[in-house]
Amino acid sequence: MTVKERAALCADDVLDGHFTLVSLPGMIDAISLEGARGWTSPNPHPVLSLMQWTTTNTDLAAAALDSALERFREKGHGFDWMTGPKCAHLIPLLQGKGFIEPSLDVAAMVCAIPRDVEAPVPAGIRISRIDDPEDLRVARVMARGFDVPAEVGIIFHHAYLTPSPVQTSEVFAAFADDDDDPVGVGYLSYMADERSVLLRVSSVLESHRGRGIYRALVTHRLAAAAAQGRTQMFVHAYSDGSRAALEDLGFERIGTLQLHRWRP
Repeated sequence: MTVKERAALCADDVLDGHFTLVSLPGMIDAISLEGARGWTSPNPHPVLSLMQWTTTNTDLAAAALDSALERFREKGHGFDWMTGPKCAHLIPLLQGKGFIEPSLDVAAMVCAIPRDVEAPVPAGIRISRIDDPEDLRVARVMARGFDVPAEVGIIFHHAYLTPSPVQTSEVFAAFADDDDDPVGVGYLSYMADERSVLLRVSSVLESHRGRGIYRALVTHRLAAAAAQGRTQMFVHAYSDGSRAALEDLGFERIGTLQLHRWRP
């Protein structure tokens, strides 16, 4: 397999990691259409609705897009559509349906997980796995870090931690200066292929950035994955800062995903 082939394959694998959530009554509804899939929520915030194509056939993709648009127009909800290299030729379909331009580039990144991972902790910081899925402190940190309502963070928290046939997840929190309120959070999903993990949401409160907390959350999740015998970690990197920090930790950018936004 050539480097180019590997990049295309892995970039779309990273994209698929967004679509491992299962329906949760009152929180998340999985969507399955002929040619597309995704999830949405009774909550109208647009970050809680995401779609992707499951076909490369233009006619089938156009019909799936029309079905999705009809659904979201009826609800009056905005939503996002994410594309990877395999569906790049379908992007004009989105552009012709009123999706906001330009789309947002998302780096698909991967690293090999070493057997022995060093996970140092910055001075004054401690990192702990949160075993109680009802501990919503981490959900609120996620919401504050991404500037979304607390309810949105709580929905994502429960969605990530609900096992599905293709993933199970855990969450780590960072605490600072002997305070019991977390200042950073990072989710980790173990994929069903038994070798890969997905580095999900990572967020540090603005007041505590610059202390090495983001890096510590990543290395602790690398160490947790290594302890389970996992060998490869994927991540979607949305910001330049995240991309730079991940590259410094050995992650390689293997492709670009695109996030397309539709708003009523």
